[in-house]
Amino acid sequence: MSAAQFDSDLYDQVSEVIGPGTVLLTLSSKKLNRIVAVDRDGVLVETERSLSRGSGPQRVPAWMIATAWERLRDKGELSQQELLNKLNVKRSAFVCALVAKFPDVHIRSTRPIVLELQGG
Repeated sequence: MSAAQFDSDLYDQVSEVIGPGTVLLTLSSKKLNRIVAVDRDGVLVETERSLSRGSGPQRVPAWMIATAWERLRDKGELSQQELLNKLNVKRSAFVCALVAKFPDVHIRSTRPIVLELQGG
């Protein structure tokens, strides 16, 4: 396993909340993200944009999701702006929508997007 892959715990957690066919809407703009596949390398996602361009599903790398989850666990909160601008996660809206599905994650705000960890 490389740093670019999910560890077993995070892979299991992601797999519990999404799978092929799952549709996730981004938290503020409600843009559609359809999950095509989940594997150790990340999540393959089809968006309205990729459909309209005919570019096919795009991978959201595991490191982006792991970075968001680690920051949220360390600080107890995470904003989309921090994810995008400080942590260089370019698929920040999708990553926030995914992490918001995890148990104990609360959406404090959708404009701006701020997530917080509850109880722990």
